Amino acid sequence: MQFLRDTIRSRPGEITLLAVGPLTNIGLLFRLDPEIPRLLKEMVLMGGVFSFPIGHVQRPLEWNILVDPHAASIVFSAEDLSITAIGLDVTTKCVMPVEECRQKIKGGVLDVVADAAEVWFRMRPQITFHDPLAAAAIFDPGVVEFEQGRVKVELVSEDLKGKTLFEPDSEKGRHWVAKKVDPNRFFAEYFQVTGKEG
Repeated sequence: MQFLRDTIRSRPGEITLLAVGPLTNIGLLFRLDPEIPRLLKEMVLMGGVFSFPIGHVQRPLEWNILVDPHAASIVFSAEDLSITAIGLDVTTKCVMPVEECRQKIKGGVLDVVADAAEVWFRMRPQITFHDPLAAAAIFDPGVVEFEQGRVKVELVSEDLKGKTLFEPDSEKGRHWVAKKVDPNRFFAEYFQVTGKEG
């Protein structure tokens, strides 16, 4: 956490913070040093659910937010911080059959990823590119379409604690929520950057 704090403070307005897991550390960082959100250029995260349904299942909760909804609420409540949120409803559009994925990440810099991914490959027929989509959206914003507004995290209801609530606001909203993705463009960008295509 000190590394993040020092880096952000040393380069005010230059750092884009990418969060692809539960937001506990980021929420704590924002509480320990309340100036940090204002010093960031922006924050991009994979988390939340902003539209329904996902496939044939109504799933209003997403793991990264559900694990620590209070930290997520701190992050989304930060003043003077632009947040781009890529939710589960959009990342689940970027799927690839396991065998195709295994072949695409074989060799080169992705060998370590291929080794780590084998545990996932054995458990499911396809792989969903949740976190890579959030990262790709930083470098190729056109891969995802966004809507501007405000995100709040439900903290009261025990059944829905951790649910992300989105309210469109094209004038004052500080949050940009992913609404649509171009999977073909995403995969082309991802594998070109990792050196597997192009």
